[in-house]
Formats: sequence, structure tokens, C-alpha cells
Amino acid sequence: MNLSGEELTLTRAGHRIFCRRWLCREPAGARANLLIAHGMGEHSERYGELAHALTEAQFNVYSPDLRGHGKSLPSLIEPGDMGHNGWQETLEDLAFLEHWMTEQYDRPAILCGHSMGAMLAQEYIYTRGQRLHALVLSGSTGVFPRLPALLLSSLARFDSWRLSPATPSPLLSRRVLSMNNRNFERQEDGDEGLAWLSRDKERVAAYRADPLCGAGLSAGGLAEMFASQAQSTQASNIQRIGKHVPIYLFAGHEDPLNNQGKRLLALQKRYQAAGLRADLKLYPEGRHEMLNELNRAEVIDDLQHWLIEVTHD
Repeated sequence: MNLSGEELTLTRAGHRIFCRRWLCREPAGARANLLIAHGMGEHSERYGELAHALTEAQFNVYSPDLRGHGKSLPSLIEPGDMGHNGWQETLEDLAFLEHWMTEQYDRPAILCGHSMGAMLAQEYIYTRGQRLHALVLSGSTGVFPRLPALLLSSLARFDSWRLSPATPSPLLSRRVLSMNNRNFERQEDGDEGLAWLSRDKERVAAYRADPLCGAGLSAGGLAEMFASQAQSTQASNIQRIGKHVPIYLFAGHEDPLNNQGKRLLALQKRYQAAGLRADLKLYPEGRHEMLNELNRAEVIDDLQHWLIEVTHD
């Protein structure tokens, strides 16, 4: 079982994009090409288990290391620094990869984003997703309140101005992740600040030991990310999503990023009010990384069945 996939390096506008590819047995006849956008502080290789299962179901899977992450990190650049206008450039990278994988194998394109990758996907779908066949959101923040998002963006932008866009934000960088662990620490299950990721202690330990995991976005990246959150769930932007695009949202019921699923339910309602098909699955007791949870086999099976349904001829 090859969980690491084939390693590729592509270049767009001078930026080197490290990407992994897992192809099914007959890639030219695949059900679809699935493009995965990972979360903050992680990288593409962590999706090998999902990719392997999907190739067995006749999907091609592609996943880049996003800007400032993993092996898409230029020399002299600190992890978490997406660079100038990094959020928008990352969206352009994803559009480039969507076009590239479709040129390779002319199959329907599906975008799957986890956490920060889901935030990117929520903007991508109404700005660049005209050709997408479907959208999958894992561990999304859901409907993040607009005013707090704008305030957080302003605080990060202030740090970006007074220090540097490439440096961590003293006001936000540590707080953004530590707040997610508060409820678990109250239950004496802090797991060194990472209990919110998963109940699977071995997977959490592997994350902690991985040198390519754990970095938060720099001040400039946080400013752009929160600004995106303030816009992506506005009704006017949701109306721009193609009505032909089905959406699958899934998360753990104890995921702090979406207020234990409440903000995901709100996002599902907004999508449905716009005439979109939006299916939601919340897993009892699950935390943020459902693809690394104790019941991940069930989660992958559910996702696989949904993907097969929406790509059925």
C-alpha cells in the first residue's frame, strides 16, 4: 500500500508547488479527479490513507503542499508564511492544479478542503469553481460571524504592519490554536494542546512528532484568512455558486472550529436556501480531524459513498 503517492513538483509564476498524486488502476476512466487542500500546519502526505481508499473506488487523487507548508516552502522562508498576497496566490495555485489535473485526465473535478483548506475551498467555489463537479468541506468553520472575522483580520493586519507580514502575530498566532483546546483541558484531556484534533492518541502523537506539522500562519496569512471568512458565507457570494455543484460537509460533533457543529448547520441552511444540494454529516464524539479519528474507516467509507453517488453516470 503506497500511502505517500507519487511526488511531483510543478511551477506557477515562479513558485514551486510540491504535489502528491495517487492514480487509480485506469486513470483515464476514473470517476473523477479529487483535489485535496490540507489544513493549517500540516501537509499532503497525511491524506495518503484517504487517497488509497479512493483510488480503490476508481478516483484519481491529487494533493499539494500549500504555500508556506510542507515541501512547498522556499529557502529562507519560515513555515506558515504564505508570502505576499499568499491567500489569493494559493487560490490561484489550486486553480492551476485543477486545470493541470483535468488536462492530464479529462474527468470531473472535485475539490476537498480540510480546516484552513475548507476555508480556501469556500472562497474558491464562488470565485474560481465554475468547472467543479462537487465540493467537500471537512472540519470547516461553517458560518464564522462576520464582525469577529473582520476584527481578527484587522488585529492580524495591525501586527503585519507594525512587525512584518511574514512574522507570527503576537496578538493572535498562539491564541488561534490554543482556544480550540480549552474545553478538553477543562476535562483534563489537553494532550499537550492538541486534544482538539482527535481522540486517537497515536495519531495526535504522530502529528506532534512530524517536523512538517504544527506551524500556524504568519500575521499576513491570518489577516487574509479571516478576511476570507468574513466574505465566503455571505448570501450574495453563496448565490454565485453554480447550482449544479453538490456539497458535502462533515465534522466531529466536538469540533471546536465550528462550535460543535452549530455553525456547520447554519452553513448548510445558507447553501440550501440558495438552491444548492448540501449534505451534512456530524459524527458523535468526533473532534476536528475526522480523517484521523478513531472511527476514520467509517468516515472514509461515508465520504466514498457520497462521492460515488454524485459521480454516478
